[in-house]
Amino acid sequence: MYAQTLEQNMNNKQEKSLNVKSIENILKNLKQYEAKTKEIELQIADLKDMQYLSLKGIDYENFIKTDDFFSKTEIQALKDFEIQHKIDLLEFEKRHIERFLKRIYNAMESLTDIEKQIIEMKYIEKKIWRYITFEINLEERQCREIKNKAIRKIIKLLKDSAFLKFVEVNMPKKCRN
Repeated sequence: MYAQTLEQNMNNKQEKSLNVKSIENILKNLKQYEAKTKEIELQIADLKDMQYLSLKGIDYENFIKTDDFFSKTEIQALKDFEIQHKIDLLEFEKRHIERFLKRIYNAMESLTDIEKQIIEMKYIEKKIWRYITFEINLEERQCREIKNKAIRKIIKLLKDSAFLKFVEVNMPKKCRN
């Protein structure tokens, strides 16, 4: 089910290529992507705790003695299966978001020091141009040109990554500065 949704999202977004706005939105939301992986880890831990506690409650003595359509043990086994399925889906999503983040950080590593510094200050630290120009000691026009050049480099590296289009669907499109 999740894989089908993933494939449909990829197909729906396939024709939409990466552009400057989409990369800017991704860069603005990097901390949210990281927070999402941590939240997924917490959800997995909660589900594993539920699974562990439910295993303690299974009573195998009543398994044969009951005439019910589903015994308590069978119902518990179905619940455990459902919990395990949720855990598997969350782990799948977490792995994909982590790979997505690795792709972004890898693309950022290919930038020059000044490009990386401007991108980090503008999108990750959410600094205004006045502060960036003061720190870098360049004019705002020059900083903007460097930023645009850096984003074009990132787009060139990531243009064939269909997964980026999928992750954009799951995260906020707009982020205020």
